Amino acid sequence: MWSTGPAEMSVLVSALEVTDREAHPLGMTINWAKTKIQNLGDLDGANQTQQAAVLGNQVDVVELFTYLGSLIHCSSSSEPENKRRQHSS
Repeated sequence: MWSTGPAEMSVLVSALEVTDREAHPLGMTINWAKTKIQNLGDLDGANQTQQAAVLGNQVDVVELFTYLGSLIHCSSSSEPENKRRQHSS
């Protein structure tokens, strides 16, 4: 999930709460330790929230994360992934 500001963060938290509530009757749960919110609105890092509370669980707000083996950066640039691949070879 991603956020561009406080209003969007509130919507994302609500969406996670609804998803969790709807998943339980189906026998599914959200792995809160692996759930991340990507902050797209504050690329210089100022005023960036580090965590969001969702149903008593702390969800990390991050600039980058690994998804299906690729590094996803908040700038939408492939440069961090390219650098990661160059250094690993």
